[in-house]
Amino acid sequence: MGQLIGGYSKTIYAVLGAVGFVALIDTSMISPIIAAYARYLGADVFTAGLISGIYSLVSIPMIIFSGYLSDVFGRRRVVALGLAGDLLVMALYALAPNASVLLATRIFHAVFDSLIVPSALALIGDVFTRNLGQPLSLFWIFVALAIILGSASASGLVATLGFQPVYVLIGVLIAGCLATTFKGLPAWASAGGRGRGGARLIKKYAPRVAISMASTLSMYLLIGGIIGTLPTILIDRFGLDERGAAAQIGVFMALSTAVSIPVMPLSARLAEKRTPLAPLLIGLAATAASALTIELGAGSLSFRVVASAIFGISLGTIILSSSYLVVSLPGEVRGLGSGLNQSASLLGVALGAPLTSLYVTTLGDAGVFIIFGAFPPLIVGAWLLSVGRSWIGALKP
Repeated sequence: MGQLIGGYSKTIYAVLGAVGFVALIDTSMISPIIAAYARYLGADVFTAGLISGIYSLVSIPMIIFSGYLSDVFGRRRVVALGLAGDLLVMALYALAPNASVLLATRIFHAVFDSLIVPSALALIGDVFTRNLGQPLSLFWIFVALAIILGSASASGLVATLGFQPVYVLIGVLIAGCLATTFKGLPAWASAGGRGRGGARLIKKYAPRVAISMASTLSMYLLIGGIIGTLPTILIDRFGLDERGAAAQIGVFMALSTAVSIPVMPLSARLAEKRTPLAPLLIGLAATAASALTIELGAGSLSFRVVASAIFGISLGTIILSSSYLVVSLPGEVRGLGSGLNQSASLLGVALGAPLTSLYVTTLGDAGVFIIFGAFPPLIVGAWLLSVGRSWIGALKP
């Protein structure tokens, strides 16, 4: 374990796990039900879709800015602000009287949610001076657990309790995490001003940030295609109904996320023994293999299961190693680098879903997962291999 600051060795792992879990439990529970909740409040189909999608549109620029804010004002302050804002947002969700208020609430949610993960990732780099893999894998494992539990439970909780109690439950979890944040996360008195000039400084580390972002983007393009286009293929080509297609996508993502959990600590060990590039290349190859498997057997349950398991390897390796690259940046730009890394994941889904849908609509579904799922990671992997030993310099502080 790396050197810890301020005697937090007994609590820092638990607090990081709690922050990782809470940072994703809200979106993983709310995303599956938000469109239905909008309709419940009187929204038409377009407005319900807008309410669902506005979160990502706001989050992409905000998550970069939030990382920079953590460089300037300190990690704990920004994490605490994000959690406090999310707590307020849960109350607004529960009390929203109409779709207009719900739309505004969704925007606030994107703003405050964006503050948490980049700051928490940067804090890991601040606290652990070496052996970053172990705390990073712990953080991402709790994120994965939140995604699995939240996605699996949301619809059932709504069916049993209704919409409002779900937001109350999430609010309780956030409140508990907020209370532990002040006690369990370290703060630095010199935080103010240390991130000034970070935009200039990060240019020095542009290769490392570019590697992190390109790898993340290539993987999330495939996620966007799976979410946005695979249901259409299952419905139009293979005769599944809408509910059945949606269920298949849910199973795919849940299984791949579950597989990623044991892969993350293995990726952490590999990153520390060699370099983060080693698991990164494995993840890029897994992304391409998963996309090719879907392309060959989208209509086969067996092929989809195999593709999901392979994609779990991609998730576990790329998420861990790409975040490792930015978390190990100098402290002045660690938050900004983490924000850029996380923005690539949002951008990948935002581009992947509509682009694959446009392709299928205009050209048919043949080759869609090869073009948008297999080619991007193969191109990134070839770029990294072509650079050869010179990439090592990009990995040194």
